Amino acid sequence: MKKPEVVLNVFSSIDGKITTAPKRDVAEWTAAGIDGEAQEVTHQLYDELDCDGLVSGSESLIVWGANGVELDRPIYEPKKSKAYIVFDGRGRIDWYQTEGLLVVTREDVSKKYIQQLEEKGITYISAGTGAHIDLPLALHKLYELGYRRLGLSGGGVINGAFLRQGLIDEISLVIAPLAIGGTTTPSIFDSEDLKELNDVTRIELKNMKTVGNGSIWLHYKVMK
Repeated sequence: MKKPEVVLNVFSSIDGKITTAPKRDVAEWTAAGIDGEAQEVTHQLYDELDCDGLVSGSESLIVWGANGVELDRPIYEPKKSKAYIVFDGRGRIDWYQTEGLLVVTREDVSKKYIQQLEEKGITYISAGTGAHIDLPLALHKLYELGYRRLGLSGGGVINGAFLRQGLIDEISLVIAPLAIGGTTTPSIFDSEDLKELNDVTRIELKNMKTVGNGSIWLHYKVMK
């Protein structure tokens, strides 16, 4: 099946943490002026990397909705993206912001959730049944809708799922000048442990440079 290229485009602390602690909005780094402009740079990179759609998991939106941080000025909005694509396999979100939204869910999600999407005029696709969305099928359907290069922005669980299924083509990582630590703090990839060394994902450095205010951008190609 054909699929769009998937570029993981995220920012993290130097130890790979993507927030301060569980259930915290990473925007608090930006609000406090300590993220080295990593969030702003990451959003600009979506355009530099030619991403025509931005992908996130539902968990991130739920956390931001419950623990949202207000910023003094808005973060850069990517210009090349045609949609904000949210993977919500369990049908957990009650949508109020619908402009530019595309939802990916399961074929056997609740009828009530599908009714909500249709009543609010939200574009959606269904892929797979059971516990999880069928990611390869979902990507194929997005390809059929015209998407060719998606920017995956996390959180850690959806990033980890894409990683373990070999669906990431490039990794764009902005490292903020922070060290967070923590044993349960969300990281770039939160997934099941590997059992074999041969299963590691090998990557090749394409570019690196200093960005923002003390941050570093690392751009990798995933070796297939």
